[in-house]
Amino acid sequence: MTTLAVNLLLFCAICQAVLGAEAGGADLEFFEKRIRPVLADNCYKCHSRQSEKVKGGLLLDSREAIVKGGDSGAAVVPGDPENSLLIKAVRYTDKDLQMPPKDKKLSERQIHDLTTWVVSGAPWPQERGNQPAAAGVASGGITDKDRAYWAFQPISRPPVPILEGRLKTTSPIDAFVRSGLAARELEPNPPAIKRELARRVYFDLIGLPPTPEQVRAFEQDPSPASYEKVVDYLLALPQYGERWGRHWLDVVRYAQSNGYERDGEKPLAWRYRDYVIKAFNEDKPYDRFVTEQLAGDELPDCTPDSIVATGFQRLGVWDDEPDDKTTAEYDELDDIISTTGVTFLGLTLGCARCHDHKFDPIPQADYYRMVSFFHNVRPYGPAAFKLDSPNYAPLATRAQVGEWEQEHATRIKEVKAKAQAATGDEGKKLQEELARIQEEQPPFEWALAVREQTEPVNTHVLIRGNARSLGTEVEPAFLTVLGGDKPHLEPPAEGARSTGRRLALARWIASPKNPLTARVMVNRLWQHHFGQGIVPTTTDFGRAGMAPTNAKLLDWLAAEFIENGWSVKKMQRLIVLSDAYRMSSRATNANAIAKDPANSLVWRQSLRRLEAETIRDTILSISGNLNPAMGGRGFFPHVAGEVIAGASRPGQDWEKSSREEQSRRSIYTYIRRTMLAPMFEAFDYSNTASPLGERPATTVAPQALMLLNNSFMSQESEVFAARLMKEAGPDLKRQISRGYQLALNHDPSAGEMKAALAFVKRQHDAYGLLASRLTFRPDVPTSLFVDYMGQLDAPDFLLGPRPGWTYYRGHWSSAYEGIRTLDRARAPFALWTDAPWTNCVIEGQLVVHRAAEFGSLLLRARGEDEEQRGYEVMFDPRAQRLLLRRHETAVTNLAEVAASIPTEQPLRVRIQLADDRIRVWLGAENQPRLDYRDPRPISNPGFFGVRTWGAALSLDHLVLRDRGRSRTPAPAFAGFLDRQGETDSGSRRVSPADQRALQSFCLLLFNLNETVYVD
Repeated sequence: MTTLAVNLLLFCAICQAVLGAEAGGADLEFFEKRIRPVLADNCYKCHSRQSEKVKGGLLLDSREAIVKGGDSGAAVVPGDPENSLLIKAVRYTDKDLQMPPKDKKLSERQIHDLTTWVVSGAPWPQERGNQPAAAGVASGGITDKDRAYWAFQPISRPPVPILEGRLKTTSPIDAFVRSGLAARELEPNPPAIKRELARRVYFDLIGLPPTPEQVRAFEQDPSPASYEKVVDYLLALPQYGERWGRHWLDVVRYAQSNGYERDGEKPLAWRYRDYVIKAFNEDKPYDRFVTEQLAGDELPDCTPDSIVATGFQRLGVWDDEPDDKTTAEYDELDDIISTTGVTFLGLTLGCARCHDHKFDPIPQADYYRMVSFFHNVRPYGPAAFKLDSPNYAPLATRAQVGEWEQEHATRIKEVKAKAQAATGDEGKKLQEELARIQEEQPPFEWALAVREQTEPVNTHVLIRGNARSLGTEVEPAFLTVLGGDKPHLEPPAEGARSTGRRLALARWIASPKNPLTARVMVNRLWQHHFGQGIVPTTTDFGRAGMAPTNAKLLDWLAAEFIENGWSVKKMQRLIVLSDAYRMSSRATNANAIAKDPANSLVWRQSLRRLEAETIRDTILSISGNLNPAMGGRGFFPHVAGEVIAGASRPGQDWEKSSREEQSRRSIYTYIRRTMLAPMFEAFDYSNTASPLGERPATTVAPQALMLLNNSFMSQESEVFAARLMKEAGPDLKRQISRGYQLALNHDPSAGEMKAALAFVKRQHDAYGLLASRLTFRPDVPTSLFVDYMGQLDAPDFLLGPRPGWTYYRGHWSSAYEGIRTLDRARAPFALWTDAPWTNCVIEGQLVVHRAAEFGSLLLRARGEDEEQRGYEVMFDPRAQRLLLRRHETAVTNLAEVAASIPTEQPLRVRIQLADDRIRVWLGAENQPRLDYRDPRPISNPGFFGVRTWGAALSLDHLVLRDRGRSRTPAPAFAGFLDRQGETDSGSRRVSPADQRALQSFCLLLFNLNETVYVD
């Protein structure tokens, strides 16, 4: 592990310690899945209480023992891997301390996992009972007390509390909520105002802000049913499925790539995303929704949608080059079991892979009984898309597939018979025809989906979770604590393509008698509407999770959900029409704050920040740039060169999407596990490897920097400013008012208008001082995958002003293993191609930005096959030198002098090019710093140009003088309405400074808390 990686892990551990965070469920799950198996397989033979002889006095089977250590001292120093003997031993850095011994060194991944565990404080779960049973036989030991746990009790509809007086209500939800508040002598908040309520319900149901006109219509509608009409309108919109589909994708660890180093694409994974969106929009009954994802291919009424749904089981991380294929197969099964348990049952089943669950009554044998339902699913096939691989299934009925297969087999038989009977050229021709026919695939659409083997696979308990240590054989059966029944499985019918085991499991999970399924789903709906679930740990209803804050309300909702046909929309309608949902979020009730600061009893609505995707969608909506197109593979967001550079093969499996595509809703973003869009990462979309039940809402500096400086934000604030000019006309006050209406759904107050006007004036003055600035910034890494590079246009390599400028890629090496590498001396460049010239004087101020390797001005330059020909004056801030170069087929250094080249500060530059003589003055110098006569001068006329690498280069007040004429390139912000500085509505001239000042105001609106928080 690199020192940098260790330092980053240490930093995270220190932050966790400073914040007082305790080991949570994720830490313990990591321990159970990644640490305990390593210790059990490699250490316990000599270092556990079950060892015949404990070597070195060291025990590694409890946290107390591992911290205490043995004869050599502490084996682990929590938070400090560099001083932990265990880490030193497994790294083999000391020839006298190498464990495990005898050439059994752990893999790099195992060493990395152990290091990560130590850095995080070496969390270790408290033992529940005795040590795990030996020989792979689960101890069971489930008691009546275990079965009496609230989550395992049958769902029954509790009576609705009867309230009198001011607490009286007709809503059952409000009756339960107010009853709980009354018991604590708390008062609920008053209702939110209509504007607040409109924004809240729009964001909650469709994830987009209302328009000013929609808010105004709602505020002016005096009907008692005005809010109910808004709710019904929103539930019927297609954007509803996009909003709630995104919530579901969090829980099922959706991504479109496999993970690990290569992180190749999962082709057609997007079909599952589109299936989810469609299911929510159609209000597919939740029990059917569950069943299709677990066994859609086994349903008697199997449909293309139900086949796509089984992609749920294929979404996990997949190692395309495992150290051990058998272990990898069980890792894939564990992913399915763990995700199924968390998603549908709210149970951490994965914690019972290596031993009995430490908190919940789930024996290890139960885990493997669950595995046996899925064990017949064919394991992941090749990473590449192959129609005959086990990853994909045709979107057709069994009858259609069977009919095609029969016709195909008949054709093969007929042609084969003819080929065998024919001779000479005719026989050769028929053999070629046969080989084409045999390669044909069914003419159906395909989906990432489940395909089974027809013969059941035997399943054994794995001793300590080791795939090579088989214990007792088990049969499919449901969780013991919930009855432990064995499913009734009919023998597969003739021609069946599966065993029916998953369908039996799906029907058990989706049964109204299952005590967990409905509770888990209604709790998840509640969480997204109130900011916290009735059970706050939405993915863990077990003992390690938190108890429900209102168990009777949870059960009433679950019973109502089932009795209303498992309709998600009906349940949501019930929730958002309640008074509890419509309360103000104001936290001014001192008594309630003192008694219930976490708002667990719901005495107010919660102020919530929008998630990353909704922030992005909101900005697109406000700017007027949102593309409503639905479905399909999705788009690749623009990511900067430094992000691309972080991949092992920069640009591989990444594409360039058009601006129009990139303006679609965020749910259609291509999700790559190892390269998320920076905005998503900054705003807490942080986990694609396992189910994510609740998005964290951190507040860190990179979020503000992202909203201020990200290219997407700059682009959309420009579009927004153009919209304000178009819709509000030339008057600045009207533009500001319209901006407030679109972004915040209200008019600015007198104070806000005064502050906005002053801000725009300051920005106008600042841009006036920079009216001539030209900035160029490289936006690609030094190595690029050829396929990605081929999609980029020359201006994608070097970002800068467009009018009057032509861009070039520079010189790159030939491809080696699909990668091309940049020759930094001939990096991307831009030429101002207004008119060629031979002699001239160039004057201006140059600003080399921090981290730039160099900035260069190009003279008598031309582009030839993407490379420069001509002179280059290079300003090198690292070596503090000034360098003159000639670019032909090769690069020649002509002259070099020492020079003070500052960064982030303007440097006055004057260059004179006269025939064979080149002179360069810096600052206020009277004598040229560089004076060179070229014995072999470039005499052809050419253009002025710019090159920079590493970071940006800016030019201010640039002037080119030639034969008494002065020429100045247009500034980078020459005017975004038409890039020509045209008049606004014919009434007055709109200067670039006016436009950029308004753009800054639009960016300010995007950055307001009122924009990114729901009240």
